[in-house]
Amino acid sequence: YREKSIVNLQKVVDLTNDISLFFNCKNRVPIVVNVGGFSVDKNISQKLKNEKLLILEDSLSQIVLGKTEILPQSMPPFPWHFGGQRFHNLFVSDEDIINYCEQYNSKICLDVSHSYLSAKLLNIPFDEFLRSTAKYSSHYHFADANKLNGEGIQIGEGDIDFESVVKIVKEESPEASFIPEIWQGHKDNGSGFWQALDILETLSL
Repeated sequence: YREKSIVNLQKVVDLTNDISLFFNCKNRVPIVVNVGGFSVDKNISQKLKNEKLLILEDSLSQIVLGKTEILPQSMPPFPWHFGGQRFHNLFVSDEDIINYCEQYNSKICLDVSHSYLSAKLLNIPFDEFLRSTAKYSSHYHFADANKLNGEGIQIGEGDIDFESVVKIVKEESPEASFIPEIWQGHKDNGSGFWQALDILETLSL
C-alpha cells in the first residue's frame, strides 16, 4: 500500500513539474499532502509516532522532487474520514510540528481550522500556536472551526478570530501563500470559496 502511495505521489510531482513550465515559478512549487498517521480507537504512543515519522521520511526520500516541495498538512485531533471519526497523531501539536520541521528541514501547510482544534484540545491560546509554527508555515489553509471537531466551517461562522490570524500571518510569515478550504466550498461553482475570499479581502490579507 505504501509503495503504491509513493508511486502515485511521484505522478503528482511529475505532473506538477510539467504544469510549472507554463508559469513563472521562481520558487519551489508546493504540494500539500495529508501524510496519514491516524488511528481508529485511541492515540498512539510517542515512540510509535516517531517510528511513523521515520517511515514518512523514508517514503519522501524516494520522491524525485524537481521544482516542487512537499508540505505535510497540520491535522485536527479528531478528523472526519469517510469511514467515520478517527484519532490523528502526526502534525497535530505545535511541538510535534516544530520538532519535525527542525529535524528534517521541512516546511508545512498550516491548516488554520485543524490547528485551532488542536490548540483547543491542548488548552493553549491559538495565537501562541500560530506564532510558534509560523516560521515553518509556507502555505495556509483558511477555514473556521468550533468545538473539538467542527472543521472547515465558513469564515465568520465559527470561533476563530480571523483578524488576529491575519495579523499574525502578515507579521510572522508574510511570504506564505494561502487558499480557503471550506467544506463543500467547491459546490455551486465554488461559491463557498468565493465567499471566504470576499471575507478575507475585508481583513486586508
